[in-house]
Amino acid sequence: MSNFTRILTSILLVSLASTAQTQTVDKPNFALASHPITVENIERTNNYIILYLSLENKTDHGYFCASKTIYLEDIKSGNRLKLDHAKGIPVCPDVYHFRWKGEKLPFSLYFPLPDSGFRYVNVIESCEDHCLSIYGLITDAQMNESINEGFDAYVHNNLDFALKTFQATVKQNADYPFGYLYANIIKILLEQKNYTEAKVWYKKVLESNFPDKNSILKQIDKFDNANRLE
Repeated sequence: MSNFTRILTSILLVSLASTAQTQTVDKPNFALASHPITVENIERTNNYIILYLSLENKTDHGYFCASKTIYLEDIKSGNRLKLDHAKGIPVCPDVYHFRWKGEKLPFSLYFPLPDSGFRYVNVIESCEDHCLSIYGLITDAQMNESINEGFDAYVHNNLDFALKTFQATVKQNADYPFGYLYANIIKILLEQKNYTEAKVWYKKVLESNFPDKNSILKQIDKFDNANRLE
């Protein structure tokens, strides 16, 4: 084997090892958040599950800090992982002072890698005031891909495909306890003037115990033709 071949083989092996050690979910979906926040991606390495977040300032003199006590909570089991460390954001009582409205602060939270599970999680900050929380964050790559396909189809006015995708996602992930996808299904059915089916899904929301039920109902009230659900 030539030196050149050895170098190429070595590069390939390193690349494959790196891929095996790191898994990333881009733009994961979630149900509710206490702050105007975006989850840019979730990364799993050999040692950590890392949340890359971006917080947008909405006030004239906004500031933010991260408590030392933040948990990643598995929704199904209730098991919690305590924050190992954060990057890009000061730890309280030190604070980051935003410089203008609309400024976005990127930061990351590092949690110990869970042994298994953790398809759906809550991010819960333990603090005295204005605590950060993200509910119903989906860490499962396949479920996120399905949801994003549905949103993409809707944006491109492919309502039939978007509807089937959201309905299939709900059915295939029946243990996901939040219902925000139901609002998207109802919105599409109303736009298609399929009021009979829209009422069926609306009734499911009304009779549910979804933690985001009130948020869903407020969202539905703003839809065109929402009065047809009564």
